[in-house]
Amino acid sequence: MDKVNAIAEKYNLKVVEDACEAHMAEWKGKKAGTLGDLGCFSLQNGKQLTCGEGGAILGDDERIMDLCYSVHNVGRARGNYMPRDKGGWPILGNKCMMAEYQASIVITQMDTLEQETQKRCENADYLTSKISEIPGIVPRKDYKETNRTSYYYYGFRFKEKEFGIPRDVFVKALRAEGIPSSTSLGVTSYPLYQNGVVESVISSKTYQKLYSIKRLNEYRASLNLPEVDKLCKETIGFYSNTLLGPKSDIDDIHRAMLKVYENRNQLKG
Repeated sequence: MDKVNAIAEKYNLKVVEDACEAHMAEWKGKKAGTLGDLGCFSLQNGKQLTCGEGGAILGDDERIMDLCYSVHNVGRARGNYMPRDKGGWPILGNKCMMAEYQASIVITQMDTLEQETQKRCENADYLTSKISEIPGIVPRKDYKETNRTSYYYYGFRFKEKEFGIPRDVFVKALRAEGIPSSTSLGVTSYPLYQNGVVESVISSKTYQKLYSIKRLNEYRASLNLPEVDKLCKETIGFYSNTLLGPKSDIDDIHRAMLKVYENRNQLKG
């Protein structure tokens, strides 16, 4: 975000911060979602703070927030900055309003969000200390400027050669021990740059007007990111609810991993 904000400041741009999976995370003492001009959070069913679906926008510029409100509320005017001389619906908008019962669910969860976030951090640190001793298991690392991680997803790298069995065999054995492990990076198990939406944007009429066919083809050819591919092939992890239990749950995860490692030769066949 520091680098993004520096570019934005240089060119007088607004920054919309994607903090959708970073509830309560902190960078250099500031909460995620407050590092840009707007911060966006997801409240989808799998998130740390949820009402089933939907999201929230944070901002401290009333002009921008009035515009956000109008966009999400079928274009209705609000506040002092939307042009009311154009009627009650001065702009085109979407119908994305949250129901009152959804809001009540979110507000109730806020009472325990700080406690749950701290619990995840403590269990994540404990898990890292336990599993780092196992060959082939490379725990995740934070940047030094990170004061707190949200842990929507706790991921680690699995090195097949060092551990001694393929990743899918390890995950299957771990699940057989009752440990709900995942091979995605919180969203997908494949690189997002391979998502169909990328090609649909490149092929769109808008992009074909903005860029030459040669430039678009050069961009397609540049979509070769071996380190990203490697990360996706090596990642295993646990979702946020796994880190909300007692330390004994973390001990169970460690014991299961150790058991699989000690019996890896029996799993090769």
